[in-house]
Amino acid sequence: MIDLTNKGLPNVITIDGKPFSIFTDFRVWMKFEISVVHSKLEGGSQVEIGYLFKNERPTFCNIEDLFVFSRPKNVLPRDFGHESDVIALDYEIDSDLIYAAFLGQYGIDLVDIDELHWHKFLALLRGLNDSTLLHQVMQYRCYEKTSRKDVDPYERLRSMWEIEYITKAEQDEIDEVNAMFK
Repeated sequence: MIDLTNKGLPNVITIDGKPFSIFTDFRVWMKFEISVVHSKLEGGSQVEIGYLFKNERPTFCNIEDLFVFSRPKNVLPRDFGHESDVIALDYEIDSDLIYAAFLGQYGIDLVDIDELHWHKFLALLRGLNDSTLLHQVMQYRCYEKTSRKDVDPYERLRSMWEIEYITKAEQDEIDEVNAMFK
């Protein structure tokens, strides 16, 4: 959440009480978030973080310290205990939709822009209106049918746009089975 009472945006991460200067461009932190997803899929492998820091790097860094910057808390909307493992947005898979939404709604070309602070990027992303395909796709992915009446068109749309990750172990198993039929 951006604090408009302060001039400027955060550009340091505090680790063990010591501030470390970081790069704040959205591309850097999008790369970080993508690598976190890949790490989970590969069974929790370590995430390379050296590229996040401008000068001095911490000798050890808990990923939660980085999430304080990359996933800033928002006061609203409140979470009312709705537990969901639905993946609404994937920065890698949805990159075309993100690009189109920013260009269409804000006139911001994410490829040509020199720099855009990660927190500004997140604020703009959260502010996308319902008319963008990205927003609609995210709604499809989060849709939950509440009753079993007739056929629900949103159920099909959710299935079409749902993100399902395959772990490295699952992919190895698929490759092994496919190799038997070659």
